[in-house]
Amino acid sequence: MQVTAAEGFGKARLFEMLDDLEVKTRSIMETARERLATEKGPAALEPHNQSHALAGDTTKATDPYFPFENAVDVWGRTFAALGIQYDGSVMTLDLCDRQGKYSNGFCHWPQPAWRHADGRWVPAHANFTSLATPDQLGSGKTALETLLHEGGHAAHFANVDQYSPFFSQERAPTSVAYAENQSMFLDSLAGDAAWLSRYAVSREGQVMPWQVVEQLVRNTHPYSVFMVRAMLVVPYFEKALYELPEDQLTPQALQTLADQAEERIQGGLSPRPLLSVPHILADESSCYYHGYVLAEMSVHQTRDHFLGKYRAIVDNPQVGADLTSCYWRPGNGSLFLDLVRQLTGKPLAADAWVARLQLPTEGLLDKEKQEYEAAVKAGPKFKPGQEVDLGMRVRLVHGDELISDSETDGGFQGACAKFKAWVRQQYFSGN
Repeated sequence: MQVTAAEGFGKARLFEMLDDLEVKTRSIMETARERLATEKGPAALEPHNQSHALAGDTTKATDPYFPFENAVDVWGRTFAALGIQYDGSVMTLDLCDRQGKYSNGFCHWPQPAWRHADGRWVPAHANFTSLATPDQLGSGKTALETLLHEGGHAAHFANVDQYSPFFSQERAPTSVAYAENQSMFLDSLAGDAAWLSRYAVSREGQVMPWQVVEQLVRNTHPYSVFMVRAMLVVPYFEKALYELPEDQLTPQALQTLADQAEERIQGGLSPRPLLSVPHILADESSCYYHGYVLAEMSVHQTRDHFLGKYRAIVDNPQVGADLTSCYWRPGNGSLFLDLVRQLTGKPLAADAWVARLQLPTEGLLDKEKQEYEAAVKAGPKFKPGQEVDLGMRVRLVHGDELISDSETDGGFQGACAKFKAWVRQQYFSGN
């Protein structure tokens, strides 16, 4: 019932799609595990070693090109160059961690967007939060990815244009896959050489060098299938769990079921034990995780569509226009699978995702280098510090403290400038 209520189709249809992805990525996973054992030793496959073996040193290499205090400016310029508008929204951003703050990033809407029967527009009010510590290694990249992701959710729900607020709220019948597709598509840009060469820029104004981008690709692409399988294992475990006869439900049986699912789907015990996944443990998020799998599937299909149609995604305003008209305006009044078919012209399938995983690393590097060089030559559509119009009011806060407000501080860039000064004073002043 959970799948049917949220997605509009049943368990059988869901597992047709998941089974297709599982079958097509199994041999890729097995090859990746063999490669990891060859490169790092067989012990690297042990669950307690795998995360460390895959970590590499890319965070240290990339950190200078993601200054935390510039993250809001980069997010705004990225979305403005895509032609994304927020249709009069008010957005409140609380980005930095502090004692007692809720320990999870999220976005929610005290006021959903909708239109009265007489045509009057009610813009969205959105709040989103993250847990950044600006002077920690990697905080800038994490903050930016959070802004792209949660800002993607906010852009989606700000643009739902229907005659009731029920079309633009995050609960069922809003599809989990539909909601996550929007945010995951937009945060995927942070892995593109065409984006990194425009927006990953140090405090001194230096663009991330190709050698660092190349290192990122070499360290992550051969093992990206591990993320696919780690996502897949959750719905397969939940399916087995809820099909288990009630008289067999014991703590030991659940642990055994989890181990069996990890062995079958991930090729061995997981670095993230299944029973530690919080979605499984709460009734409102149980039988929910499949939405992330379908969303990532649709991200790759949507990217494939845009690259085939326009040859570029980054700094392409037609992308924002198509997302708005096709994915965002209908809200939950249209089914997720119908929206994907409407935009891409194809039913949702694993093909684009699998094709990316199958691409040899050297072939991907050749493609990325061409895009990197072209993007360095072109530069970003909006330069650092250049004013942009996103059609929204932005408030940057730290708990009850108002740091800046685009309505009173001279626009978006005025608010960004005050936020930068606040971050430097709070975290980098040496006090």
